[in-house]
Amino acid sequence: MQNLNDLLSVQQFAEQSISAVLVNLFLCMMLVSLVGWFYKKYSRSLGGKTHIGAILPLIGLTVFMVITVVKSSLALSLGLVGALSIVRFRTPIKEPEELGYLFLTIAVGLGFGAGFSLITTVITIAILAYLYFVGTSRGSSKVDGEYTLLVKLSQNKYNEVTDIIDQKVTAYKIIRTENVDEKISVYFNISVSEDFNFQELIDDLKNSDEGIDFNMVESGVNW
Repeated sequence: MQNLNDLLSVQQFAEQSISAVLVNLFLCMMLVSLVGWFYKKYSRSLGGKTHIGAILPLIGLTVFMVITVVKSSLALSLGLVGALSIVRFRTPIKEPEELGYLFLTIAVGLGFGAGFSLITTVITIAILAYLYFVGTSRGSSKVDGEYTLLVKLSQNKYNEVTDIIDQKVTAYKIIRTENVDEKISVYFNISVSEDFNFQELIDDLKNSDEGIDFNMVESGVNW
């Protein structure tokens, strides 16, 4: 009789644990998706922002799964530490803001995996609200898209073309430059707002250098 009662208690505990894990999983999925969307919409970073925003939920859910599995076992926890100690990430972080959102996503996964759903939700929403109001107070423009712009121009027109791009786009970053014969090829990563006028940029670039040649694709698309 005692064994039967113990078995029923274990079964009820398992059912409650599974229910709690499923609820936390759903909430974690919603919150890390919100973080990814917020990063794509309001981040001032350049370079692969759309792809990074899409991968953030995967990172958060992976951390949630790992913490959920190892939190009840000391042996698994120590094994995880040993496994992660040999992992080395060789891809450099190009933008400090990107690193901040990455840590925020990991923190969300840790919080929900450890069972601290309420405090994790409240703190995450508070951080996102702070980032939104800080960005608004600085007058940051809402970014509508990211593009890679390849411009082939005369070397003596470099400064003039750069000034035009700086005036027309929300933000830009020079990825690389190449010297080809008497011309220079410059790769720009640009962010544009909703009211951006592509034709106006094209006309200004053509007026600055008659021999200019350029191509533009969405960021992440291969040439």
